[in-house]
Amino acid sequence: MELREDKKTMKHTVTLATLLLTLTAWGGQLFATQRADGNEAEIIAQTNAETNAETEVTNSAAEPLDMQELWERGNRLYSAGDYNGAVASYDSIVNAGWESAPLYYNLAGAYFKAGKSGKAILNYHRAQRLDPSNDDVAYNLAYAESFIKDKIEEVPTLALGRWIGRVGHILSADGWGILSLILLGIVLISAVFYALALRRSIRKTGFVVAVVSAVLLVGAVCFGISARTKLLSEDEAVVLSSAAVVKASPERTGKDLFILHEGTTIEVLGEFGEWSEIRIADGNEGWIRTASIEKI
Repeated sequence: MELREDKKTMKHTVTLATLLLTLTAWGGQLFATQRADGNEAEIIAQTNAETNAETEVTNSAAEPLDMQELWERGNRLYSAGDYNGAVASYDSIVNAGWESAPLYYNLAGAYFKAGKSGKAILNYHRAQRLDPSNDDVAYNLAYAESFIKDKIEEVPTLALGRWIGRVGHILSADGWGILSLILLGIVLISAVFYALALRRSIRKTGFVVAVVSAVLLVGAVCFGISARTKLLSEDEAVVLSSAAVVKASPERTGKDLFILHEGTTIEVLGEFGEWSEIRIADGNEGWIRTASIEKI
């Protein structure tokens, strides 16, 4: 009888190990696929727009030293009060194909100090997309938006919708992906215990844990998909012109509906020639010159 139980235990252990190895391999392949755009470079820095914190640039692309030098020069110029020079340095990094929340955060701060609120708000939004849980980004974005001339009342949303939005900002798209993998692992392990455990109490615990983890997994996947979709979407933009007329039709002779000012965030519904159809926070729609805006 003891020999029989030992064989069952060994069988259970082998099965569990096989599942865990499969999960690990699948998770590695998933994250390798998510990085398939070829740009593995990432600027890692935790600097505040008011200070010159230590920075580090890590990447697998060519000439990392040049990017590091541009980053450090931008920080030095910012600290010296040369905000236009800092903008030029940070912009050079962005134009080289690099991006990160700290980079957009510092770039936004330099733009704001240089008196270009539209560009500042645009880059704060970009930083927030990459790091939605960053309180500094959220605070500075709100502060920059407080100077916008347009005071538009947003269309009221249900309390449930606001709650879902807040939860979705807890983690980034990659963060939700990692959490989904962890929950998937818990589901599989719990399912193994439920299916193969000899004691009834262990089977019951495995079943409960598997069900709860599966529900949380579905939620994490949904939030992750939503975050990834928002990260890649191009349906939001910021007005960069000091004043832009919104018309009823995509033509110069179209009826003037209202005027938007620098820094206002809008939703882009479509494009026609040199015009973009937009919607503002209160639900009003119209056409604006594409050159007057820049997509987030």
